[in-house]
Amino acid sequence: MSTKRIVLLVAALGAALFIFGRPSRAADGNFPIYFEGAKLVVKAQTTNRTLYLPVIEIIEFMGLPYTDSLALETLTIRSGNSRLVVTKNSGLISINDQIVFLPSPILRENDHWLAPIDFLSRGLTRMTRTEFRYRPGTSRIFAGVVQVPELVMNAQSLGSITRLTIRCGVPVDLKLRRDEQNNRAILMVGRAVDPLRERLDHKDRLVRSISFDDSDGDPKILIDLTNQVADIKLNSTDGNRIFFVDLLRKGETITEAPVPAETPGASPKVDPTQAARRVRVIVIDPGHGGMDTGTKSPTVLEKDLTLSLARKLRTALQMRLGATVLLTRDSDIAMDNEARSAVANNNQANLFVSLHAGYSSNKLDSGSSVYMMKEDFGDGFATAAVSRDRLFLPWYLGYRLNQQASARAAKILQDELIKAISGSRFPIRTAPLAVLSSATMPSLLLEVGNLNNTVNASTLTDDGFQKRLVGAIADAIRIFSETEQRSAN
Repeated sequence: MSTKRIVLLVAALGAALFIFGRPSRAADGNFPIYFEGAKLVVKAQTTNRTLYLPVIEIIEFMGLPYTDSLALETLTIRSGNSRLVVTKNSGLISINDQIVFLPSPILRENDHWLAPIDFLSRGLTRMTRTEFRYRPGTSRIFAGVVQVPELVMNAQSLGSITRLTIRCGVPVDLKLRRDEQNNRAILMVGRAVDPLRERLDHKDRLVRSISFDDSDGDPKILIDLTNQVADIKLNSTDGNRIFFVDLLRKGETITEAPVPAETPGASPKVDPTQAARRVRVIVIDPGHGGMDTGTKSPTVLEKDLTLSLARKLRTALQMRLGATVLLTRDSDIAMDNEARSAVANNNQANLFVSLHAGYSSNKLDSGSSVYMMKEDFGDGFATAAVSRDRLFLPWYLGYRLNQQASARAAKILQDELIKAISGSRFPIRTAPLAVLSSATMPSLLLEVGNLNNTVNASTLTDDGFQKRLVGAIADAIRIFSETEQRSAN
């Protein structure tokens, strides 16, 4: 090999080492750390896919003395009689002369000590007994005994309005401010919270995006609006634990119903149909979603079929009953069972219906059934809890509050489905269904068809069949609404 070629290869190798040997680094971002009665916002940076935080800022905020030795390239931190020593570019730290391993090394860049997040729990916690709680993928840490409730957001398109429902585990002082310049609504939360989701997968004619942000240490919900939004209303319930944010489209108005003046000798006029209806809020749950496709046929996935049916049922119920109808999901997203029933509970629904498609190894099986929650579910888990205090039920026994109403709704639904779909039986079954167990209102799960039967799967996707199916469900809910003796929730 010629000398010239060797020189070129060495130069290329040196350039590669220079380019790829340096740590890759992402842009800095704000990262709040919440302590009891205080908060610290630091700049976090991602190096080699590891999130790093500035050590000196954190230990100074905690009031910990330290010694920064430039000659030894070590940082010594003290707390009482304990001592913690870290070394530049090393994943080994010493706590009272005992070695602790970190998954990534400690860095020192531009006279700043940087440590991976694990340093807080594996290093500072062992030395100071201060617990640091971090959920991977988020951009905040909770330290010490600070109490942090969970924040849950859900958005739905309801005719001419978009409703954002916010639930918090404790009362919060939510404040609404509209930023006209950036066409944004800002909801200040007023305390440290732990959002279940940082961003909602919801867009419609009124909303561009909905996200949680506390990068400046002030927790808030940001709603980026379209130019179609005319007005925003904020209402609360459940002692400021649940909030409803209603966005109204231009051309519509939100008015408070006036109190009519009382006329002597005149009897108030009442709409008998409206007065008789006890079901005002209905939550429809399209089964599955996201990576959970449910069952499938060669032509359709269960998650897509249930969402299509749920949207059509929502429209039918809004037109026939004038009710508020919410979907647990209005797009292809994954939701666990508890989050689905929480949508119904948090919105004080009077009826919860979960939609599914059936699948049976027997291709001749229709697969269609109306399901209720198994009546004795939870007995083995709850005996001790119930015996201690019969005033309260564990959350997973919420269905028992309306078991009889669920049975009435199931029978009405069965009757209407049999009338609308010739040859169908729709037997009423019970099962320990997680999605129904914690629902505190009458609740059902409807399973339709058998996607293992090619003809049956084709029928389920037929527009005419879907109209009959949706119409039967809507009729059943209307009848149940008019015959139910008391408000379900």
